Amino acid sequence: MKTSLAIEHKQLIDEFGYAYAAFGQSRARGRIVGLLLSSTEPLSLDEITKMLEVSKGPVSMETRQLEEFGMIRTVKKPGDRKVYFEVTEHPFSISARRNLWLIRRNQQIAANYLEGANDLDPVIIDRFDRMEKFHSQLHDIFSEFIEKWQKG
Repeated sequence: MKTSLAIEHKQLIDEFGYAYAAFGQSRARGRIVGLLLSSTEPLSLDEITKMLEVSKGPVSMETRQLEEFGMIRTVKKPGDRKVYFEVTEHPFSISARRNLWLIRRNQQIAANYLEGANDLDPVIIDRFDRMEKFHSQLHDIFSEFIEKWQKG
């Protein structure tokens, strides 16, 4: 496996890093996802660190989290004791399911506030009511989309 990347490949991987950072996630996590998505073969921890030109610590931590999230999986190669990583079949819908939690959480924050607050100004009630309805509908639409996507 090559341990260096073409300039275009580096740019693609960096774009993944920036995109993940824009969503409040680790730039390193995005770069790892970009690398694994664009690789035809599973990559070892050593290969990932060399290709991304970063230390093992952050890569090890991020690959563990990505595996816990179901976006990547570990694989073994016959006769090799190293662990290799590759993306799962539906990495983006799995990631989207995690975002569903945030959507549901925003909906619950609004609903809980409206339920527990007394004597609120009508403007505040309207804002939180719209927030609750928006996130409730978004959750339903997003859930339906993910189900359809995974079924193919």
